[in-house]
Amino acid sequence: MLRLSCKHLLIAMVCSSTAHMASAETLARIYELAVANDPVLKAAEASFKASSEAKNLARAALLPQVNGSYSYSKNDVDSSTIGLTRPPGGDPTDFAGLISGPVTSQDETDTKSLNIELQQNIFNLPAWYSFKQGKRLSELAAAQFAFDQQDLIVRVAEAYFNVLRAKENLDTAIAEETAIQRQLEQTEQRFEVGLIAITDVHESRAAHDLAVVTRLEAEGQLGIAYEALSVITGEQHSNIWLLSEEFPVTDPSPAQRSEWVDFALENNYQLRAARLSENAAQHNARAKRAEHLPKIVGSYSYVDSTTEGDRPTDSVFNPDPTVDDSRDGGTIGLSLSMPLFSGGSVSASRRQAAQEYIQARENHIASQRNTIQNTRSLHLSVITDVGKVKARKQAITSSESALEATQAGYEVGTRNIVDVLDAQRFLFRSVRDYSNARYDYVINMLRLKQQAGTLTPQEIYSLSKWLAEPAAPAASTTPKG
Repeated sequence: MLRLSCKHLLIAMVCSSTAHMASAETLARIYELAVANDPVLKAAEASFKASSEAKNLARAALLPQVNGSYSYSKNDVDSSTIGLTRPPGGDPTDFAGLISGPVTSQDETDTKSLNIELQQNIFNLPAWYSFKQGKRLSELAAAQFAFDQQDLIVRVAEAYFNVLRAKENLDTAIAEETAIQRQLEQTEQRFEVGLIAITDVHESRAAHDLAVVTRLEAEGQLGIAYEALSVITGEQHSNIWLLSEEFPVTDPSPAQRSEWVDFALENNYQLRAARLSENAAQHNARAKRAEHLPKIVGSYSYVDSTTEGDRPTDSVFNPDPTVDDSRDGGTIGLSLSMPLFSGGSVSASRRQAAQEYIQARENHIASQRNTIQNTRSLHLSVITDVGKVKARKQAITSSESALEATQAGYEVGTRNIVDVLDAQRFLFRSVRDYSNARYDYVINMLRLKQQAGTLTPQEIYSLSKWLAEPAAPAASTTPKG
């Protein structure tokens, strides 16, 4: 599994990164920046850590609950009331001589009390099923975080190669604009000496204006792609490494589509999360159904309380004003409780949990079907991409030959300027399509491995080995439009 913290994952990647890539704008370095700075991954890690506590929270209901309390109070009260008192100098044994009068007293006492109570569920099926639900929820959080880590790999690769895609589209647009500008200059020269009609000049100028627009759009798309990459890494980028022409484009291994589906059914993290969600919902439904059953709780309480002080009074019935009371002992108890009528809330919770379980079960079925369909589709896309890359590369060679032949025909008057411009556009479109086909293959291959649950950060480092440092830019590569 990919269940690593962002910190540990970053350390592992830094250690495996090669020295010559450390300061370069390579895919590996950008991925390391994304691991350190991507807010989506950081939020996913926090969610994973928070959700992982579900097991511990649910287990607490099965363990002893011990509560302790300590109290201290001090009384200092003066009071006066009407009662029986003995007259001054009266006989202590003569009760017949008692008279009614004001009786005063003073209460000065200190009370200290220590209470400890222990409770233990002896029979509580809802708590047991809730504990099993909590375990599944913690496992679900781990599966979801593993998927989020894989998703970061795909997001970084997509953003990185979208920059390369936009960069090569811009380079092609610049080359096309330059070629058409050169063609326009030649056409104007041929018109000036009377070799062609003015319509050829207009056609060339229109094509040049369209090429300028295409180049401007490509410049904008490159800036947008760089901004999208910066959102993930938290830094600005300007000159990233290019995918080498030697990068191998091969069929997925294993070649059998069914084997990839088997991998996905076993290892796909989204499918695993859906399966765990169903299992958790099932335990929750059982817990709610068990709320109708009785619960048995054992308890033990211990108390240690003392009261000390004086309560002097002039009443004849309080010969000893000293207070010294103490209590020390424990109580063992066993209680049974069972809901008889709760306004229908217990039954409503049971029905609600049952429907939530059905929902989770159907979501699991849908996730399984989608996993199979996505895996098969991506496997087919990768195989198609392999064929497309080879065909697009061959199309470039064919387009170059067609352009040369069209230009030769134009020189001898058998072809017109429109034919030349169309051949040029077809050549540059073939170059763009070839680049896009290569990037489509890379992204679809990563997505296929993500579906199969086998995508790891090592894929990033393997791709980085096929990157080449771009050449230093010339003083000016953009034609003046």
